[in-house]
Amino acid sequence: MRKTRTYKFVSLAIFSGLIAFGFSSCTGSKKDKKADPKVVEETIKEEIEEYSYPIASAFDVANMLNEIEASYIVGISSDPEKAGSYFSEKERAVNLGVYTADLAYATTYNQKSDVQAYFKASETLVRELDLTSAFDEDLADKIEANLDNKDQLVEIITDMFQNAYSYLNQQGRTEVSYLVLYGTVIEGLYLTTHISENTFQNPKLIEAILFQKEPLLKLENMMKTYKDSELLADVYADIVSINAIYALEEGTTSMTKEQVVKLTELLTSVRAKFVQ
Repeated sequence: MRKTRTYKFVSLAIFSGLIAFGFSSCTGSKKDKKADPKVVEETIKEEIEEYSYPIASAFDVANMLNEIEASYIVGISSDPEKAGSYFSEKERAVNLGVYTADLAYATTYNQKSDVQAYFKASETLVRELDLTSAFDEDLADKIEANLDNKDQLVEIITDMFQNAYSYLNQQGRTEVSYLVLYGTVIEGLYLTTHISENTFQNPKLIEAILFQKEPLLKLENMMKTYKDSELLADVYADIVSINAIYALEEGTTSMTKEQVVKLTELLTSVRAKFVQ
């Protein structure tokens, strides 16, 4: 997976470092006038990592489905027309994550009309979550101009959601950022478990399901601090339940039929709580 890009925060961090350095030069002793470049660099690096997108990209999952020649299933994704029907911050954040995965799915399969529809849906929720400051004003034009350039489109959309995650955390809205991540991983796993009626008989689909185990474990660990909060308590419990199914039989290359059935059923019920 390519490295996360958080240009807006990098600029902010560097600018803050320069301000701090300049202030120290004006007020400190002669010995303090020269800040240690290694210290400044390490501080910026730690801050960038803190706000960088922490889990596998939605495109990683979509690419696995595409590479095993799984067909694009029309109607399996969330309805983009429902974007304006979510009214609470929690619903909007989760569904922004859901549309992230759906947009990646449509982009990977070169479904141009769906790409436009899911971008519009995402744009609606971005606006309602007050995240527009995280994006370039000409983002919609860039999407439109690159509908025939899949690689460029993947890069633009990946940056779009990575910047949203970084921006939310910079603004102290960590719980909301986790809701977006939750929606993304739930939808990615939902698509994987529902793209075929014979999931268990397809080793490549099982591999794609197992690929998503690590991000789910990481998300559970990240959310643990907020497990009793009003916003995250129930979604944290969902992640714990999904990970418990993965743990029924530990393995990196295979799953039992019981695991696949339980996971498929759980994803259906979990998703239905938020997706209209």
